[in-house]
Amino acid sequence: MMAAVTMRIVGALALILTLAFSPAAAWAAPKVLLFSHTTSYRHASIEPGIIAIRGLAERDGFTLVASDDPAVFESDGLDGFAAIILLNTTTDRKNPASEWLVGPRRAGLQAFVRGGGGVVGIHAAADSHAHWPWYRRMIGAQFARHPEGTPTADLHRTDADHPAALVLPESFRRTDEYYLFDDFDPTVTLLATFDPASIGEAAVNPKPVAWAHRFEGGRVFYTAMGHTPESYSEPLFLAHLAAGLRWAAGLPQPAARGVVIDEQEVVRQEPPPHGAIGMSTAYRISDAAPRRTMEFRKRVLHPGAAIGVHPINHDEVYYVLSGEGELESDGKTRRLGPGMAAYLYADAEVGIRQVGPEPLELIISYPLPARAAD
Repeated sequence: MMAAVTMRIVGALALILTLAFSPAAAWAAPKVLLFSHTTSYRHASIEPGIIAIRGLAERDGFTLVASDDPAVFESDGLDGFAAIILLNTTTDRKNPASEWLVGPRRAGLQAFVRGGGGVVGIHAAADSHAHWPWYRRMIGAQFARHPEGTPTADLHRTDADHPAALVLPESFRRTDEYYLFDDFDPTVTLLATFDPASIGEAAVNPKPVAWAHRFEGGRVFYTAMGHTPESYSEPLFLAHLAAGLRWAAGLPQPAARGVVIDEQEVVRQEPPPHGAIGMSTAYRISDAAPRRTMEFRKRVLHPGAAIGVHPINHDEVYYVLSGEGELESDGKTRRLGPGMAAYLYADAEVGIRQVGPEPLELIISYPLPARAAD
């Protein structure tokens, strides 16, 4: 039974979905404008994005108005909206006449933001209105270029408090088009970065991929994710987007009662801890759980690899899924095979090494120190 439960947890098929939440009972339905007008490259993801965001609206209980008519920014067209979503709203950087926020439309957006309205910029919202400095400052940066294609990059969460960051794993891999920016505002709250070297770029410093800031009375959330149509059927991206929208609109976040995590989103190849003996495949499962109080990880020790002997200051469990290992605890050794567990007590010195022809696949779980009260 324990093995079956463990395998169901490790083999989860969806990720970062908030469970058992009834949003309609939590707050009155706000009104959100989803705007998707373009005058330059039109992303194939716009139509899937509209469908997906309609689904978020239905799930979370807000009223969505979709438009691609720039006239909505004129006169009182933005009255009653809590937030505006700019979905891949490209203009032509070489042609100022392609910019549709002009005259009273500029004034309408500025009045909306200065009146406390929220703005959510998705991907090519940063490749828009390059000739309007105020817009660039509002978004937080200006698109400069992107590497070719839609590579798979290493991403890292950089903030531990913002709702749109909390739904992201600490480290994960994701396929998308990755933007590089000019005029990035260093005062924004940076939520996530990507490693340019992971997609073949020469740069070594992390590059921004999502951020948020308060701007002239309003709230602005921007994510450079969302180029591909597949993004809008991806639970991780949609959770990130939904949390950013709620924040931008000044709405309460749902009370998370659980998350479901896909181990393939949190896998990495790395030497085992405590001595870097050999190589392992690490599934850092609990990294994707915001404000967790325990670690739950799967680690596959490749032949010859070992977690070196080290002291522990908490109880810890090793549970073997496949392969064989030799456990050492306080100078004593014990062979472990599939279906066997070692419960290790605090203040012991422990380690485990792979033995035999097959990799050692095991679950490791232990509590984390209590968090200080928020």
